[in-house]
Amino acid sequence: MNHDPVLGYSRPAMLGGPMNADPDVLTIRWLGTANYELCFRDRVLLLDTFYDRGPRMRKLGFRLDEVERADAVLIGHPHYDHISDAAQIATQTGASVVVHPLGADVLTTGGLGVNKIIGVTGRGEGDFLEFPEFTLRVLHGFHCPVDHPELQASIGALREARTVWESDQPPLSPGEEAHQREVFQRGNHAPEVLTEGTMCLIFEIDGYKVVYRDSAGPVSDEERAYFGANPGCDLAIVALQGYPLLRRQLATTGPLIETYQPRIVLPCHHDDLYPIFLDVATEPLKMQVHEQLPQTTTIQPVYVEPVALGMKSGMVKIGDDV
Repeated sequence: MNHDPVLGYSRPAMLGGPMNADPDVLTIRWLGTANYELCFRDRVLLLDTFYDRGPRMRKLGFRLDEVERADAVLIGHPHYDHISDAAQIATQTGASVVVHPLGADVLTTGGLGVNKIIGVTGRGEGDFLEFPEFTLRVLHGFHCPVDHPELQASIGALREARTVWESDQPPLSPGEEAHQREVFQRGNHAPEVLTEGTMCLIFEIDGYKVVYRDSAGPVSDEERAYFGANPGCDLAIVALQGYPLLRRQLATTGPLIETYQPRIVLPCHHDDLYPIFLDVATEPLKMQVHEQLPQTTTIQPVYVEPVALGMKSGMVKIGDDV
């Protein structure tokens, strides 16, 4: 077992770090973009796998080939910044990958056997899967934005802004450009990913409910029906996309959180993503959640920092002094 720290924090379980022995504790770590590690009992779940992120992005503190443990890999949607490393991670660890069929070719092209791919669509009442120690329900969702008329203009403006703000940096080298293209190609960028290939994942661990939505689009009919019949959850990890005007993004993220009615909220996808997205502050999200759902706690983690949650006790502890 490797106990070397990562970015000054205890080593994640997926990198060979120790597991918390308390069966009540769910340990979660944000690993950049929309990546999360969930550990409980003897299970290690990886939500999205985008670790080899290309040039000019903040380092995560570990290499892709260091990932040695995962019981399941779960992909919210198959764009490159969510699925690019899933095939290699699953091959290294022996884990199965749960993903919409639009992501299957990405995985097989990456060398993963079809027997390790669990296809889900989330339509109707959703897909229901049983795993050791937890169950998973997958609901159809929508990408953000689905058909926003300003999408291309806003992305173009962000690219132009990055060019201005990074004018003090030299151009990417040929090797960096090749690396960036190679990472981008490890994803499916078909229009159908926006409307069909984006999922809402709902885990239950002995009644403790976790919701994961890695792209904040409109609330789907499937989500509305499920949460209307099964209100509330214990933890929601919800995308806060890296668009600079948070009031615009909160108009999309907010309804999802109101639909899920969580006790705890954690953001994802608010990270710097070269050459488009910018780092965005999470304080506006915390303020809106506090105003609309005053009984809900918003946690704002940093890379690799462990967040320990008591599934029965309700305990919340952040950092390694747990």
